[in-house]
Amino acid sequence: MNEVKVSNEELQRIYNDLPKFYDRANAMISFFQDVKWRAELIKTVKSYCNNPKRILDVASGKGELSYVISKLIKTDIVMVDYAENMLKSSLIEGDKVLASFYNLPFRDNVFDAVVSSFALHAADDIGAVVKEMTRVSRKVVGVIAMGKSDNWLLRNYVAFYLRFIQPYLAALVGAKPLDYKYIYYIYRKIPTNSQLKSIISKIFDLKVFKVKALGSVYIFVGLKKREQGKEGEKSIKEEKIV
Repeated sequence: MNEVKVSNEELQRIYNDLPKFYDRANAMISFFQDVKWRAELIKTVKSYCNNPKRILDVASGKGELSYVISKLIKTDIVMVDYAENMLKSSLIEGDKVLASFYNLPFRDNVFDAVVSSFALHAADDIGAVVKEMTRVSRKVVGVIAMGKSDNWLLRNYVAFYLRFIQPYLAALVGAKPLDYKYIYYIYRKIPTNSQLKSIISKIFDLKVFKVKALGSVYIFVGLKKREQGKEGEKSIKEEKIV
């Protein structure tokens, strides 16, 4: 399919209403590309699931991705996160569930789409989390997260940036450098992008896998295999989510 792009008008609509307490540290570190990439993920998901009635935002944090969804799609959004304080300080109103992404407390095939942003890389078992996301999805799964280039030089360049530069960029907007240094240690343990692609290709029908920022960020979208989703053929309105 043709590459999905986010229009200037769509980005303007998102930025115009961006809450003042949005995570400015992460935005600055990525030179405000994080919002654009989240919007690109949601538009790509929508291209495979045109009118989703219910979307699950996994490891939602304060709801940065849910906020973008609310600006691009008219749908019911459920946010799930392991940190209660994150859910309490959510950027948007909506259903919020306290739970781990390893054990989502929902029935099979209950969401039209299941998405996540900048969280999957923190999992010790990425495959297990993607399987769980696929289980509760009726059709499509979409993720944006921190990746690791297959190119040795790029890997080391990004590692240097994460260890020695990123924490101090965050400090410029009032964040604590130590709070961001842990990202470097996560980066060291995550699989390369090709290894990750191999893992997720065994779980669902991978439709999109692309990298950004020298391979340090990936976006993927996959469709649930037909045999996995037979239970989800009936209307989502007839399903209970828990």
